[in-house]
Amino acid sequence: MTATKKSRMDLAFASLLSDDDAQVLTALTRIEAQGDARAIKPLLAALVRQSDPRIQQRIAELLFQVKAKDAVAELISALEDPTFRSVRQTVLATFWNAGLDVREHLDLFITLALEGNAEECFECLTVIENQEIWPEKAARLGLVRLRKEVGKDTDAYKGAMLSDLVKVLEYRLGAEEQTD
Repeated sequence: MTATKKSRMDLAFASLLSDDDAQVLTALTRIEAQGDARAIKPLLAALVRQSDPRIQQRIAELLFQVKAKDAVAELISALEDPTFRSVRQTVLATFWNAGLDVREHLDLFITLALEGNAEECFECLTVIENQEIWPEKAARLGLVRLRKEVGKDTDAYKGAMLSDLVKVLEYRLGAEEQTD
């Protein structure tokens, strides 16, 4: 990236935090045209701060289209950052909307499904369902964890999703896992 382009992107990132909606929208247009994985955290910071539903939707749309190299690493880092806790559901939705390959992170999605609220659990279920390949060992370990926890959650809706998550992993591993 040239120094000029980097400087323009840094200005766009700063503009995301402006109180002027027009400035924010202009920054979003620039990021859409020239952004890379570095834009993910500034977009999330703007999403946390933003109260205008139109701008929130625009930010989510950009995130849901992200195909940048290193996007998975940036999004995983955002999931682990307490600053972005209020937008965790959007971060999770980004993985499956953008079709990102997260096959090395099954344990994290299971942890978030178990620890998060029902909406986050739903997003984790969707990510796990839509990922084409999960390593067998990770799927087996995840299935053991889930089976131990299913039925413990007091939220019936989340409990049903955790049961669905068990079924998804059982299906991925084959019929022999269903009888354990």
